[in-house]
Amino acid sequence: MPLVTESIIAELVDDFYGKIRIDPLLGPIFASAIGDNWGPHLHKMKAFWSTVMLASRTYKGNPMVAHMNLPQLTCEHFNRWLGLWRQTTTEICSEPAASLFVRKAEMIGERLLAGISAYRDALNDSASGNPTLQTG
Repeated sequence: MPLVTESIIAELVDDFYGKIRIDPLLGPIFASAIGDNWGPHLHKMKAFWSTVMLASRTYKGNPMVAHMNLPQLTCEHFNRWLGLWRQTTTEICSEPAASLFVRKAEMIGERLLAGISAYRDALNDSASGNPTLQTG
C-alpha cells in the first residue's frame, strides 16, 4: 500500500485548512487573501501537494509570487503554519507518510521565507536608493 495517495492528500488538505481558517494568527491572513474562495484554493493546494508528493504535475502556479504579495507574513506565521501541518499530518497519515509530508513542508517553508526575505530586502534597498548587486 502506498504511503501517500490522492485521497490522503485531499483529507489532509481539507483538515489542515479547516484548522487554518479558525486559527487566530493565520485565519485573518488567509481570510484577507482568499475571502470566500476556499473551494478554488483547496483544489489548488490538493494539486500542489499531489505534485510535490506524487509528481503528478497537476499544480499550475507560483507559490513564491503568491506569498510575496502578502506583506504581513513573518517567520512566526510560517512556524505556526508548520505546527498545524505537523499536527494534521500526524492525525491523518501513517508515521512514515507524516514525516515525509513534514520534511517537504519544512523545505518549502525555508525556501519561501528566504525568497520573501530577499524580495523585501531588494524592495527596501530600492526604496532607500541603495543599489543592489547585479550579477550576470
